[in-house]
Amino acid sequence: MPRKTPRKTVTLKLPAEFIELCQGDNVEPEDVLRGFIADLACIMNYVDDPREDGYSSNGSDERRYAMEYYERVGWPWLNKPLR
Repeated sequence: MPRKTPRKTVTLKLPAEFIELCQGDNVEPEDVLRGFIADLACIMNYVDDPREDGYSSNGSDERRYAMEYYERVGWPWLNKPLR
């Protein structure tokens, strides 16, 4: 299925605290961010139809918690115009 929205590349300077957290758990920061993005966007990576970009949700609970975080921070309503 073709994507409707083109991909966007983002460059971030990660804080030392995040890098140290990842190093302490022996995980790459890219993997943590990719996993969170996949959970938030409900990206599934099925064995019979694998994604080439490596994005894959970590499970249903993780998808729910990612969305709860997103909503709690206020992103869904923060940038909507007031009526």
